[in-house]
Amino acid sequence: MSSQVTLEMIYNEIKQINKRLSLVEDTVEGINVKDLPRATVSKQEQAEIKRAVEEMKESQLFLI
Repeated sequence: MSSQVTLEMIYNEIKQINKRLSLVEDTVEGINVKDLPRATVSKQEQAEIKRAVEEMKESQLFLI
């Protein structure tokens, strides 16, 4: 087996790092949003938000 590193391997690794960095940035942004004034949300809106967050979590499993 060859242990040569190719430009494609480096590019793929950088793409993965960028994806992870994006997730970290989104998390930090979410933390900052928590400091904003609270809004009232209906039970239906809460359920929709919860469902959307779960979908995002499931899709992120494939990015990492």
